[in-house]
Amino acid sequence: MSQSLKNIKIGKGNFISPKAIIHDNVIIGNNNKIYDDVILYPNVVIGNDNILFPRNIIGDIPINSHKNYNEYNFSFSKGVVIGDNNFFHVNNIICGGSVNKTLIGNNNKFLAENHIAHDVVIFDNVTFYMRVLTGGHSVFLSNSNIGMYSTIHQKRVIGQYCMIGANNTITKNVFPYYININNKLHRLNVSKIPNWISEYDSILKEINSNFLEKNYNLNKYNLPAELDETIQEYVKNIMII
Repeated sequence: MSQSLKNIKIGKGNFISPKAIIHDNVIIGNNNKIYDDVILYPNVVIGNDNILFPRNIIGDIPINSHKNYNEYNFSFSKGVVIGDNNFFHVNNIICGGSVNKTLIGNNNKFLAENHIAHDVVIFDNVTFYMRVLTGGHSVFLSNSNIGMYSTIHQKRVIGQYCMIGANNTITKNVFPYYININNKLHRLNVSKIPNWISEYDSILKEINSNFLEKNYNLNKYNLPAELDETIQEYVKNIMII
């Protein structure tokens, strides 16, 4: 393990390969496994019980197309915060934030060669299949699944329990609960949601149509609390972005 001498904190029970590279201002919690050629750049925080297979790059500098960069300078990066019990297969790149930290929650799974851009927020229990590309400031809410070779436009919100089909380019916000293909709802993601939600299929589609027209009024639908809370969180994140 190559270490700088400034502000590195490492907890207990970690396996860290001697071929891993750890830069300044990195914090590592407990019981993580960090394998060969992983690079942890400055301002990275990693929680507990995470697994990073070889050649993951965490906290690379963010790039903004509107700026000119003439040096590799980590003063541009706000860093990355990773929670607990996440799995990173090989060759993922997680960029540091440019405005706020890039955030990854708990119990997420990233298969090979994903590119997570600056200021992205990933909640909990999210799966990225291989070679997903995300634009900056995109948000992935809990229990969503992102199909292989998908491309997510910047500043988009990916709803809870949805599935983005493989090889799709997503340019619109993705409504919760549905399989989304070519920016359109395909069908309810029945492998992820309780059966009773199917009873609200037509109402949920109507709500999605309203949202596409930026009408976020949910008052008239009298949804069950679980549905209402999920969709309200989705709307809250749309409004933030």
